[in-house]
Amino acid sequence: MTWTRIPGVGTAPTGVGATARLYYDDATLREFDATILGLRELAGEDGVPRSAVCLDRTAFYPTSGGQPYDTGVLDEIRVVEVLEDPADTSVIWHLLAEPGPPQGSTVVGRIDWTRRFDHMQQHTGQHLLSAAFEDALSASTVGFHLGSTSSTIDLEIARSECSEASMRSEAGERSQLTWETAFEVEAAVNAVVWQNRPVTVSIVDEEAILSIPLRKPPAVTGEIRVVWINGYDASACGGTHVGATGEIGIIKITGIEHYKGGVRVSFVCGRRALKVYQASLHTLQSAGLALSVGPDDLLGAIARLQDETKVLRRDVRRLREAVLDDEAEALWAGALVVDGVRAITSHWDGKDFADVRALAGRLRERAGALLLFAVTEGETVRVLVARSDDLELLHAGAILRALLDALGGRGGGSATVAQGGTPYHPPEMILTAFQDALGGLRRTAST
Repeated sequence: MTWTRIPGVGTAPTGVGATARLYYDDATLREFDATILGLRELAGEDGVPRSAVCLDRTAFYPTSGGQPYDTGVLDEIRVVEVLEDPADTSVIWHLLAEPGPPQGSTVVGRIDWTRRFDHMQQHTGQHLLSAAFEDALSASTVGFHLGSTSSTIDLEIARSECSEASMRSEAGERSQLTWETAFEVEAAVNAVVWQNRPVTVSIVDEEAILSIPLRKPPAVTGEIRVVWINGYDASACGGTHVGATGEIGIIKITGIEHYKGGVRVSFVCGRRALKVYQASLHTLQSAGLALSVGPDDLLGAIARLQDETKVLRRDVRRLREAVLDDEAEALWAGALVVDGVRAITSHWDGKDFADVRALAGRLRERAGALLLFAVTEGETVRVLVARSDDLELLHAGAILRALLDALGGRGGGSATVAQGGTPYHPPEMILTAFQDALGGLRRTAST
């Protein structure tokens, strides 16, 4: 058969039949044999065209229903992505890292069990969590995403189920779920996990589905696959799930945020929850070691540090103000007075420009002051021109423009304060430009 390069996922070649989904009957099946029905070149989520094969049956789960695809190998060729054909979702394509065997060949497939079991834990955990929120808050799940490190469910919570106090999250934004309530739901759902309730699957028709108390109406018609969590939840679902809730281990809510008028809840299950706990414990231990306290004393130690930091910041502000006052006095005393104007010029290398503005503010409060300041910051120079309010014949913006014309820069401002920037110039050139500007003012005043 001829390979066809197409953009994205294309339709199945003529004669390719439906792919039997072995994971429907046994989500723990790790190895299987199958026959290649069709070949194609497809671009997956990374946009890279790859060789793809369609099999008569497969244990590989394709991306669908919020659950990502399985990976693994076909005859030792790596399977990098698995997709449903959008024109015929009964056909499943396996994207390969390199060209596979010809059409009609028999291949052996092996799924990456670590990835599969992780997805099983997260997906069954999602069913439990969604059911728990439905039971506690009449909150329907309107979205689910199984991510690589954490998963999310998007909840639509009836306003009548929320107290006024619960309408704001800890971040201050509007929310319909507090952490207190979330922890209560988390405790309830983990109790179900530890009861090790059986998780079973059945296929029912559209008529029979009407008698089943599904958590939400199915999105498909015809024969419908229902995942049952004994005595707790029934959902139409095509995903892979554990055989009993105890295999999930634990469900941990890790985040709550306001999202599109509802609430997005982040969570982890099983091995992921263990990794989150280990990382959190490592952080607590490292913080405790840094502060020389145990984990239970961390909050007190942080509170003390915050109090000490507030005192130190006040002291630093007082010292900074004192330094600026002294610096302003020194600049004032060393300035040249011409025709009643005290011209104060200075250049600094790397000085905080906020301090330069503060100095200008102090000095222009005095009568008769004209300030020309510059700070070199790497490859640029920042310039500030300011004057006292009584020097009404001088315009800071006009003086700045003259300086920038000479130095090649941009900026602007008012009659009293203006600032701008130029490419790098040696300090001597900047101070010469300042003197030229002052010389121009003297000539103007003399005429």
